[in-house]
Formats: sequence, structure tokens, C-alpha cells
Amino acid sequence: MGVFIVEANIRETIIRLFRQKGPMKDIGEDDMFFELGVSSLTIIDLQIGVERALGITVPTSELMRLGTIRGWIEAYDAKARQRDAVPAASA
Repeated sequence: MGVFIVEANIRETIIRLFRQKGPMKDIGEDDMFFELGVSSLTIIDLQIGVERALGITVPTSELMRLGTIRGWIEAYDAKARQRDAVPAASA
């Protein structure tokens, strides 16, 4: 259940921040940013907002390569799971 909550919060945060940007108001989770004419500066601005909201960082190059909201959700979720993983020696 905890994993679902983390994933849901990441998803909701990313979608909310993307839809606050004018050019991406109606963007779908699988729409490619650059095919819609979104600039790399807008993407970096969104990355900064997402990382401030979530407290999780993902390399810019990875986010640019992924190019969709769904890709970002999966990348930030993976980083959150890594961050929250308990080392085997401590368990």
C-alpha cells in the first residue's frame, strides 16, 4: 500500500505541474513533449518544479530522453523507491 501512495503522489504532482503550463494544459501522459513544440527550457523549468515538490532528482538528460509524462512518473517513482529502500543489513 505504501508503494501505491508514493506512486500516486508522484503521478498527481507531475500531472498537476505539467498542466499548469500553458502549452501543456491538455497534454496526455503518452504525448511526446517535443512533438508538441514544447521547448527544452520549459522542460527544465518543469523539472525544477517537480524536484522541489517531490524532493527527488532525476538527471535532465534522462528526462529529455523519456519525453512523456508517463516516462517522468516512472523515472521519479524509481528514484523514490531507491531512496526509500532499506538496506538489507539494517532490516
